[in-house]
Amino acid sequence: MGYLTVARAWRREELVKGSAFIAFVTPVASVAEALEHLAAVRAEHAEATHNPYAYRVGPEVRFSDDGEPGGTAGRPMLEVLQKRGLDHVLAVVTRYYGGTKLGAGGLVRAYGGSLARALDEAGCAEVRETVSRTVCAPFSDLDAVHRLLNDWPGLVKGEPAYTAAGLKLRVTLFAEDEGALREALTQVTRGAARLA
Repeated sequence: MGYLTVARAWRREELVKGSAFIAFVTPVASVAEALEHLAAVRAEHAEATHNPYAYRVGPEVRFSDDGEPGGTAGRPMLEVLQKRGLDHVLAVVTRYYGGTKLGAGGLVRAYGGSLARALDEAGCAEVRETVSRTVCAPFSDLDAVHRLLNDWPGLVKGEPAYTAAGLKLRVTLFAEDEGALREALTQVTRGAARLA
């Protein structure tokens, strides 16, 4: 199984009634990585009025309003991430107060909107888990095995090695396709080839 995340780290700045909102999004592999990026943004914008954030990393979901009225910054940001189905992502929207109060509704729109526009610009990418396996096949089935592997979507072949028994070939494929490839190899070689 895979997940959808942001395609790249991205930063977007905008002004809302005199306040500067700087939205930062980045893909992350772990909660620890999310917290490292959060610390870096906070250090870079230590003089900012607020640095609310939201992240999703698998089952771990966190957000903070960072001093804004409850539910006006972090939660709307998390809702944007959830509505888009994004995972393994950190979002921080830094605010430099510009002198005009926005009210609760204005803050929700400013934080959620800033993040949504940054996500639009950053783009999304699907991340799929891969596995590496070894295809073992006798010489008599090489043509059938190579045809199958050449046509398999997303499969990457390594350098072939030949032994007295036949071919040994390291392949990398999407994890969810492993069972289907194993079955297809069995079918095209009548059980002579295997995926180890």
